[in-house]
Amino acid sequence: MELHREVGFLELLKRNSTFRRLWFGLAISMLGEWFNTVALFVLIYTLTGSELGIGLLFVIRMFSLALPQIFTGMLADRFSRKWLMIWANLLSAVAVLSLLLVDEEGEVWMIYFISSLLMMLHAVFIPAERASIPNITEDNELLTANALSSATWSAALCLGASLGGFVVSAYGVEAAFIINAICFVLGALMYSTLTIPQEPFVPKPGGIWANTGGNIVDGFRIIFSKPHVSRIITAKALWAVFGGGLVYMLILIGDEIAFGDLAAGIGVLFAARGLGTGLGPIFARYVFKDRNIWPFLLGSLVSVCGVAYVIIGFLKWTPWIAVIVVLGHAASAINWVLSTVLLQERSDDEWRGRLFSTDFLLMTTVNGCSTLVASLMLEYTDITLRQGIQLFAILQVISGIVWVMLMLPSERRYLQETLSY
Repeated sequence: MELHREVGFLELLKRNSTFRRLWFGLAISMLGEWFNTVALFVLIYTLTGSELGIGLLFVIRMFSLALPQIFTGMLADRFSRKWLMIWANLLSAVAVLSLLLVDEEGEVWMIYFISSLLMMLHAVFIPAERASIPNITEDNELLTANALSSATWSAALCLGASLGGFVVSAYGVEAAFIINAICFVLGALMYSTLTIPQEPFVPKPGGIWANTGGNIVDGFRIIFSKPHVSRIITAKALWAVFGGGLVYMLILIGDEIAFGDLAAGIGVLFAARGLGTGLGPIFARYVFKDRNIWPFLLGSLVSVCGVAYVIIGFLKWTPWIAVIVVLGHAASAINWVLSTVLLQERSDDEWRGRLFSTDFLLMTTVNGCSTLVASLMLEYTDITLRQGIQLFAILQVISGIVWVMLMLPSERRYLQETLSY
């Protein structure tokens, strides 16, 4: 039985040197990314003075992350996942440094273009990284590895957003862009030391279409022909239906929480979001040990996040709402980690890259649509920011309950069939 004991965080890093180096590269890269994200929001608002401009940046980033996922999962299954991660980081460093050229309103289009390019490169990175984790971990390391990756993303968000907000306030957006580029390069250097086992790609007869477009079609066919996979793959998108708009509106609250500075306000609230998404997976790692209950938790966790934003919608906006943000995003992070581990466990290596690209395609597309609706609603209707948060939050609570009700019977049958073998 000891063989199957889930390892602890420090134990994983100590005994698995390959994952340790992957984790270190991720930590460095993600820290820099959040410096960059805060700087982009501030630069857009400084040059345009438009809340819709921030919303448009959100939407462009989400759709630029979503659309390439149709192809990038195939890349992660066909080519070296290690080299995909290295090149994605190096090209991202070049793209970030080009933002230093933007200094007037007439060049705002460059911000949108470069932000889009960065997200496209991230779309290459994500399926390669997610598909690699099961290849470099043992069965009893998988949950811990995913929880640690999620907690690291969250810690980077917490530290990067808070420091990034104050660095931008003190030294300007240029400093944030330079730090981000350096972090990307350091991350690429760490990935270059990895050896990642991977099923070799075997070309199919039929030429270029069969090995590109045909691969993509096959991936979708495999994924959606397996109900025990396809219903789990909607879990992150479920949160994003209203969560995308709520996170966008969280940025706007940053200008109203009595700091007197947009960058500092965004930094504090995004740091709270990061703290929550870091604590959530750690909590799940020690509390939700029975994997059989995980599928039933996913929708419930979305509703819990919605409840937190309902409370925020009715409270006075002071820095203390950051506590509620922590709790809400702890729930959303548990949804993220549990659904990721379930997908990794229920998939085969040969189509796992396409699985995670589809996972991100759904989540980011829905997230972008949610943000677009929220930004247009605030710009062109009489709905206030507070009313918008209340509306989206209440609908998020309802959506989680409905999802659980819809998937409950089929998931129970699947678990019964699995346990009977």
